[in-house]
Amino acid sequence: MSFQFLLFDGFSNMVLASALEPLRAARDMAQGQNICWHISTLDNGLVQSSSGIQIKPDGDITQAGVVDYLVVIAGYDVRGHVSPRGRAQLRQLASRAGVVAGLDTGAWLLASAGLLNGAQATIHWQEAAGFAETFPDVIPGKQRFVVAGKYITCGGASTVLEMMLHLLAEKFGPAMAFNVANLFVYDAERQYDSGRGANILKRRSDTPGFLAAIDVMMAHIEDPVSLATIAKRASLSLRSLDRLFQRELAMSPGKYYQMIRLARAHDMATQTGLSVAQIALQTGFASTATLSRAFRAQYGTQISKLRAHRKG
Repeated sequence: MSFQFLLFDGFSNMVLASALEPLRAARDMAQGQNICWHISTLDNGLVQSSSGIQIKPDGDITQAGVVDYLVVIAGYDVRGHVSPRGRAQLRQLASRAGVVAGLDTGAWLLASAGLLNGAQATIHWQEAAGFAETFPDVIPGKQRFVVAGKYITCGGASTVLEMMLHLLAEKFGPAMAFNVANLFVYDAERQYDSGRGANILKRRSDTPGFLAAIDVMMAHIEDPVSLATIAKRASLSLRSLDRLFQRELAMSPGKYYQMIRLARAHDMATQTGLSVAQIALQTGFASTATLSRAFRAQYGTQISKLRAHRKG
């Protein structure tokens, strides 16, 4: 899953972070180890954010080659970035990408290159009126992010995070997206009630019970409890618990429970000096052998190798 991020002066740091940090988090999980990205600018020079932070591109704009996703991020003074040469470059880059996304005011640049003609698109709310007037061939969209064929557009940072979770769910499944979302919120159930953060699940009357079950699992990494106990504390039957996990995450509650314990073990192996035995104890595995077998099945490598790499 390869990304080329094309930045323009005036871009928002929050928008870039909302796009990159979910990818970084997903890359650290078992399914996302092949996620990669390349930072580019049209002139291969430094780019400056709206708050004055400068970013150096990873290399020549052509080095990324063919990518799965081209992500165009613009912010203030987007009209100043429209030029015949820039439009031609955008069209060329878009032809080498499977999906093209315009974030914040990036849709303006895509539209100026004629890439959104006849398609629905959205943009940062401050530019919505001017966008509709300037590009009458583009159909204005009011959704938080709009998917139109190979093009995706969205507005500010919060919608970018939702878009990235959508892409991760499509590629790796809802469990991956849910886990990534939970890294950026403090309380999943509270965020669900407010309609933000990890609220990537459909609103159903029994979904709060599902989130309550997740809370129990997260609270018992070191001392795992039975599925019967989890169901009871979430006010669910075992059958309902299994049904909810199959529906929301396409896996059994037991498999998901082990997955989050292994994720904690992965973090400990790469970020601490704990021994495998200590990690097994703190993630609720009966022995180092049990942890090692489960870890290899999940991540395709031995946990001892990760520790050795960290020491090196």
